[in-house]
Amino acid sequence: MFGFHKPKMYRSIEGCCICRAKSSSSRFTDSKRYEKDFQSCFGLHETRSGDICNACVLLVKRWKKLPAGSKKNWNHVVDARAGPSLKTTLKPKKVKTLSGNRIKSNQISKLQKEFKRHITSQMMAQIQKWLLALIEHQFFPF
Repeated sequence: MFGFHKPKMYRSIEGCCICRAKSSSSRFTDSKRYEKDFQSCFGLHETRSGDICNACVLLVKRWKKLPAGSKKNWNHVVDARAGPSLKTTLKPKKVKTLSGNRIKSNQISKLQKEFKRHITSQMMAQIQKWLLALIEHQFFPF
């Protein structure tokens, strides 16, 4: 009925040879057809081959349609989906110490005194009324 054809791949083990994406909503294809344009299109200094994602194929096709003499390239796409580099994964993370974040007891008492100074007796009476109303309506069942 139909001749053998290469099945569509939506995942690639090595990833796209340009952007390094390992999965795509569209298929991966063999890069042989586009390899001659990689250096100019993506500003590559080395040769690359393997699977290429459809997004990078479309970039090559768009590059081919540019007017002659255009300097535009898509070098920002190269290895963009590769994940974190070794440089960022080998850097030790800064860890906050607990002792620096703790509030000392004398600081707490100072804060309490400051708080009491700002609350007037009128405010305190209003707070007590609200608490009594909440208890009566069983919002705080103590």
